[in-house]
Amino acid sequence: MSLKLVSCSRSVFKVLARNLATITSEGIVDGSQTFLHLESRYACVCPTCYGKFSKQKNVTRHSSEIKVTEIIKETPNYLKVRWCDEHEGIVPRTPRGCYGPPPVVDAIDKYGQLSLRHHSEIKVWDEPDNNIYKFWNYDNLLEDDQTIKDFLEHFMRYGIAFLRNCNPKFTPEKLMDDINLTPLLATVYGPQDAIIHKFVQDNVAYSATTLGQHMDLCYYNPPPNVFGLMCVENNVIGGESTFRDQYSAALQLKANRPDLFDILATVPRRNRSNPVTKRFRHYVNDEPIIVLKNGHLYRIVDSLTGLDAFHFVSNIDLETRKKWWEGYQLYRQYTENQNRMAKVRLNPGDIALLDNWRVTHGRKAFEERADTKRHMYAFYMNWNHMQGRLLDTNIDETLELNEIED
Repeated sequence: MSLKLVSCSRSVFKVLARNLATITSEGIVDGSQTFLHLESRYACVCPTCYGKFSKQKNVTRHSSEIKVTEIIKETPNYLKVRWCDEHEGIVPRTPRGCYGPPPVVDAIDKYGQLSLRHHSEIKVWDEPDNNIYKFWNYDNLLEDDQTIKDFLEHFMRYGIAFLRNCNPKFTPEKLMDDINLTPLLATVYGPQDAIIHKFVQDNVAYSATTLGQHMDLCYYNPPPNVFGLMCVENNVIGGESTFRDQYSAALQLKANRPDLFDILATVPRRNRSNPVTKRFRHYVNDEPIIVLKNGHLYRIVDSLTGLDAFHFVSNIDLETRKKWWEGYQLYRQYTENQNRMAKVRLNPGDIALLDNWRVTHGRKAFEERADTKRHMYAFYMNWNHMQGRLLDTNIDETLELNEIED
């Protein structure tokens, strides 16, 4: 049954026939949802507006005066409509109509909010438990697609996940490529950085001393959101890797001193790397330590190695700095609480994957001997590649437009 408007230019809309969906001055009212007139045009998935193979919308900007004039046909997932410029198109009325058949919408429903770091899906850990210390067998990820999804779900929920039985002769790039989590994120260190113990070294990462809690590349804007640490060789006594959920530390600060939490969430701190060589250039990032999104924790940007205290003196007033340092000192006290850290010895073939925006890492000191061998790879990944792998259904996600076109 056809539903029409007398005119798209009139302020009072007259409905000539009524079906489930109706046209009003606002747009299309379809059950509990309403498409504004302009929204309905941008939502159109007809072959003219939506590429069947590219699965992308075209780049046409539509007039703000566009109006729906007729609902031509209704099916369970689509509305066939006409606008006042005489364009006939297809508006999805359900997630299935918009995104694809059930496996697609089921994946979005199950993992969508988690993959977007929504606070309601994240499990903040004050102290490590069995979920944090869980190791996943790399071979199982190679053999079973659902196991990869379970692994990625665990990683995104807790901000940390461990792999075991990776071939230490392979690079992280090859290992991640074999489970379709590449490309790795290239940085100034390349696709992966070899961290090999050296007896004479002024970079604490390559030494035997304690390495405090930090995120990697805090001076990037934004910092890489996934950090990986792979063990190639490790015969040291001590040297356990340490991990801390910084969301927990930030929430502890908010509960105990909300005024100081607000300072760390609003005053930008400069993170800076010095240009050591032509390859290692000068990088600078200005962000608050605690980055919020819609009032909730989104990113923690903190590393003592990148802190540019001099910039504070030059650019932030004295009273603000006093409060900021009070808050930062208390925050670092929470961060460095040994009882709230996970401590794991990484052995050859082990990989730790971290949400670099949330879980910091460090290392306990170890004993140096003549035969000391400690070789790790550090590497970085793009969160969106992991998100895409989690939401992937391995099916043709072509929209089922034959439902409305027949």
